[in-house]
Amino acid sequence: MKRGDLEKRTVADLKVLLEAMGLPRSGKKSELIDRIIDSLRLDEQDTKGPDEEVLSEIKESNEDEGFLLLEEEETESSELPLEDPSPVIEPKVEKESVEILEATILEAVIVDSPESKPRAEARSKLNASVSLGDSSKPSRAIFLGGLLLVAALAGGGYWWTWMQDQQAFAVEPARYGDSMDFTMTGGSVQVNGNDMVALLRDNTGSALEKACGDLAITMNGLSSIAYRDAPTSEIGDPTDRDNAGATETRDGYGRIHLAAERSLSYDLLADLSGRTWTNDGSRCSSSLTWEMNANSVDISVTSWEELTESTTIRSEATLDFVTPDGDRSMLKNTAFGGTGITAIDEALPLFLQPAVPLDLRSTFGSIILEEGSTGTAEGWDYTVEPTQRVNGEILVPIKMEQPSIATCLGHAKIDLLVREGAPWPVEQKVDILIDKARESSDCSWHESAALDFAVPDGQLVITYTLRESTFTAGERAIVWGDLYNSRPGAGEGIPNTQVQWDGHMPDESAVHAFTVEEAVECLMNSSAGNGVRSALNNDGYLYRMNHANDGVEETWNLSWVDPDSDAGWTLVRSSGNNCTVVNDGTLAPSDAPEYNLNAVPNTLSISEMQSRMMDTSDFLGATQVLMDGGTLRSDVEFTSRLVVTQDTDLLDFIDDIDEGEVTFTATRSWSEGESEHSFDLIMDAERGRMVGWLQSTTE
Repeated sequence: MKRGDLEKRTVADLKVLLEAMGLPRSGKKSELIDRIIDSLRLDEQDTKGPDEEVLSEIKESNEDEGFLLLEEEETESSELPLEDPSPVIEPKVEKESVEILEATILEAVIVDSPESKPRAEARSKLNASVSLGDSSKPSRAIFLGGLLLVAALAGGGYWWTWMQDQQAFAVEPARYGDSMDFTMTGGSVQVNGNDMVALLRDNTGSALEKACGDLAITMNGLSSIAYRDAPTSEIGDPTDRDNAGATETRDGYGRIHLAAERSLSYDLLADLSGRTWTNDGSRCSSSLTWEMNANSVDISVTSWEELTESTTIRSEATLDFVTPDGDRSMLKNTAFGGTGITAIDEALPLFLQPAVPLDLRSTFGSIILEEGSTGTAEGWDYTVEPTQRVNGEILVPIKMEQPSIATCLGHAKIDLLVREGAPWPVEQKVDILIDKARESSDCSWHESAALDFAVPDGQLVITYTLRESTFTAGERAIVWGDLYNSRPGAGEGIPNTQVQWDGHMPDESAVHAFTVEEAVECLMNSSAGNGVRSALNNDGYLYRMNHANDGVEETWNLSWVDPDSDAGWTLVRSSGNNCTVVNDGTLAPSDAPEYNLNAVPNTLSISEMQSRMMDTSDFLGATQVLMDGGTLRSDVEFTSRLVVTQDTDLLDFIDDIDEGEVTFTATRSWSEGESEHSFDLIMDAERGRMVGWLQSTTE
């Protein structure tokens, strides 16, 4: 037998064989092959015929244990020809014997024969026991044991079929060049409750602007997913080119990383229906309904998954929604990682992302998937069920359920059919019910608090089935966890020039002529705006600052809050060297934000945020919209906003939610022919990290 015959087998095959032989399964592929060859005492280069010692051992074992091998007369395996059938071995069986009979074939390996290349040799070992108390039972057991052994000796085809039906394997990493076409069937989204509908409506542009209260979506169509095999020329550092297939991308700080590029696309038909607004648009009607069928929905998502941490550091998504009447809405989104708030980041994909085939390696890692195994993966409980043979393929069913949702909100279940060697499921069925009204007493206070923070009121039901149509395997495995040479170091590229607030986020900008410091000075010298002056003089602060420029005058809309949680707003305008307090007002207590001076973090200045936002090398997609000829367009508005929480113990239980968060946003709206466009960008003002941007177009 040539070593090459074993090298053609996958690592999973070799591990199954080693398990059957009672040998350790750890080590590299070459070590597994050495262990098999050493165990069978085969020559590493070539075995020219059946090993006499092995056959002798089989005969002795059969004589000891009472195996009866059925003679094969000119029989051929359906897969492998048998030209030289093995001799019949007929050990004696004692009827009165009460010894234990072992009838399971545990070891088999395909070997070469001079006339018939693919053959199998086997040795039997004690494993499963059968009582010989009744003469008919041992005969049946002897027959089964002999049949399995003859199948192994006859060429291996039947043995492998039987063995694969019991198969266990670890999920292999995806490969550059892997691609799968799949269908989505039975897609259904049922949404009840104003807050829950608003979550979907606000994240789909104008496509769902008619929806309120209740919404039903059914969808079916074609989809695809793939990892691009990028040329090595896309890797700038020559020392990193052993990661062939990877490409470079920038994170939210503008730093360059090596990543695997994954594309995902959907071509769907969707029917929409539900409740809508009253005729004057003032409220959601309890009786008026709407429906819009046969809508075309095209979705494409490209994401870059960093090699070392296996996390998505950048993604670009496009949603194109066209009604039967030809009305069109488009969304283009670029995101860098998540929001930075764990509780939100874990919940949002459940509601906002399209149905994505599960990345098996990311979910299960190197866990051996075998019948009966259970565990937890990525926060989901899973159970591996008995294998199924579907259209000649051996598939492993896996049932998954999210325990926190099951305890607190309803259920989230995923049923998978998995094939060895495929990075995504052959079939994925999803059944999700989210309903905050179903919260039970078994839900812990910690879980309840986190979900209250992240999940809106209402009910959401999602069901769909993804099923593979075609699969093409790539060649080079993606090496997740690789610490490549050019990877940015900890803290590299992250600014450390944060400063403490003095009543507001510092400005110091040269991009606009009228700074917030000048606006505050104008307020202090004015007889108007008593509320904001009082707040700033008594430990209050500006929690929101919005700057607008109409090309002639610049305006600041400043929102304030004081230690008594009284809040209001003031509009200050500059024209030349003069400034004017245009208007001001107070907010109702129900609309006022929380006051928590201790939660106000140090931040970068507005000037620094603008500088980072306008870096064309880092964020070209944004600067093409916001800038013209290297300068910021005059119709761009920017806003800083502080969100704080009450001084409670809640934050001790919810990880990664800081007491105070400050965001910096830039927005622009414009018309182009018959199209209306809007653009929104958001950054983390504490660290200067770009979170992402969203562009919406309506025709």
